[in-house]
Amino acid sequence: GRTDAVFQFESSGMQEICRRLKPKELEDLAALNALYRPGPLDGGMIDDYIARHRGEKEIEYLLPEMEEILKNTFGVLVYQEQIMQLAQKLAGYSLGEADLMRRAMGKKLQEEMIPHEEKFIKGATERGIPKRTAKEIFDLMAKFADYGFNRSHSIAYAYLAFQTAYLKAHFPSHFYAAVLSHEADDSAKVYKYSTELRVMGLQLLPPDVNESGEGFTPVGNAVRYGLNAIKGMGSATAHAIIEARNTGRFTSLHDFVAWIEQGAINRRALESLISAGAFDSLMPLGSTINRWRPRLCAAIDDALAHANNAWNDKLRGQSGLFGGTAAETLKPDLPEAAEWSNTDLLVREKAAVGFYLSSHPLDRFKPMLDSLRIRKIADFDEFRAGANVILAGIINDAQVRWSKKGNRFCSFRLEDASANVKCLVWADAYGKCSKNLYDDAAVIIEGKVEAADGSDVTVIVNDVRLIEEQVARAARNLSISLPAALIDDRFLDEMFALLSETPGRTDVFLDVDAGGVVTRLAAPVLAVQGSVTLEQQLVEKGCSVKWSL
Repeated sequence: GRTDAVFQFESSGMQEICRRLKPKELEDLAALNALYRPGPLDGGMIDDYIARHRGEKEIEYLLPEMEEILKNTFGVLVYQEQIMQLAQKLAGYSLGEADLMRRAMGKKLQEEMIPHEEKFIKGATERGIPKRTAKEIFDLMAKFADYGFNRSHSIAYAYLAFQTAYLKAHFPSHFYAAVLSHEADDSAKVYKYSTELRVMGLQLLPPDVNESGEGFTPVGNAVRYGLNAIKGMGSATAHAIIEARNTGRFTSLHDFVAWIEQGAINRRALESLISAGAFDSLMPLGSTINRWRPRLCAAIDDALAHANNAWNDKLRGQSGLFGGTAAETLKPDLPEAAEWSNTDLLVREKAAVGFYLSSHPLDRFKPMLDSLRIRKIADFDEFRAGANVILAGIINDAQVRWSKKGNRFCSFRLEDASANVKCLVWADAYGKCSKNLYDDAAVIIEGKVEAADGSDVTVIVNDVRLIEEQVARAARNLSISLPAALIDDRFLDEMFALLSETPGRTDVFLDVDAGGVVTRLAAPVLAVQGSVTLEQQLVEKGCSVKWSL
């Protein structure tokens, strides 16, 4: 059932019937293609077909002569060609006449159906078939003609589906590289498929100015992120980077900008490349991406000016900067810059590639989410309509709207590191949860699955809580680090007054930080009700705070 990105078999409904049927040959795939449509679904034909295929239901034919035509579909009328063959064999129709009957049935043209019914029954009785049975067969064909699918079309689709699935099973890195390159302009699909490839045991490598192609590329048991999928990067810019790379590997930001064709790269593209991690392979030992990326961003203007001067020198015939020592001359020191927090780094990364690439904001909450036994979105093999669910994730694309009754409601997508799901918060729940409904909020939601048909699932949300608030409320201990320089009688009185305002069950421990030497008071000084508000108040007083579950 892992048929994401497999031609015609990608929807959750198709995945489910694949799991139920367990197709073994091309005929099985062709039948699923023909049956997975509203008519056969509503008429229960798929359930009937699967039960017969699995030997759970006896295969019956109204006449023995019908077995030859319907054997490959276990006695179920599936294809338009079967109707035509039955008309030929049972009633003596020519192929042309059978096709006219098929058309009349499919269009439900009553004025044309009457003469065909008479002709079919007459031809069948002349061949020894009882009139009542002939009428029953004609009614059966007329019933399913509206659903009937062209077999040659279905076989062609099935063959292409098999080829696609074969590549996915046996050459997964090449398969996903092709799929991701095809969907490079749709960040939601890039996120979906990049998540699945990791579930399948592959690695998604970040973009790299020295390694990435225009599209995604296979690298052993991994896929390298493509330049075209980075926000703010056009195909012309990606092409210019690859052309410049033909002269040798880039060794620094300044070296990179200087070798790119003049006008092919701008500030926005450079910011996106940096935020996406495309220069991380040039990072010196001992540095971290939280320090490296902001320093690169701070150097963009200087690098662009440096490159402009280099191009002007080249136009004037002064080619020294592009000689053999270019790499050495284009490594100026980067300016110092404030370190990015993990949140800043991930927000910028998401803006550049459409999702979190190096890590996920939920990672820091993993111990608590594990203790609450909250499952990943992708761990729900199937969202069943009416099922109650508790999910954790990051809110994305939150939109507040007005209903026809004039009430406000909110729609958003909840995403974790594994997948995402559509959520709706109707007016009653929105009134109590609105303060927590904003983009990039890390939340725990409770709700009910409203729809589980097709390729998308909708969860009707009745409660939304910030994960940080949940951490604070569930914490067993609160450690407060007090800078020794701030401690005096007035400071301590204010501290104890603040902590006494919210009594609860979370034990409070005080740590005194004297120049890096931390001393903890032996026992908890009191117990509080944990909250994000309390944490903010303590931080404003110059304290460091840590909750322990």
